[in-house]
Amino acid sequence: MSQELNDLAEAIIAYQKKYDKTDGEMAFGSRLSVEKFHAIKTGELAPTSEEQSALKGFIATKPH
Repeated sequence: MSQELNDLAEAIIAYQKKYDKTDGEMAFGSRLSVEKFHAIKTGELAPTSEEQSALKGFIATKPH
């Protein structure tokens, strides 16, 4: 896993812990399937640039 993807995974996990969000909530919020979100989070799948942007955008916002 590249450092950039590792940093993204760590940011996702930190966001989930801080705001108590499930993989399902994260996937829905970033418009990814739960399976794809989980694979990206665990490093099994590299996200496309669009998926990476969606995830970064989602974790940059505070939940309502």
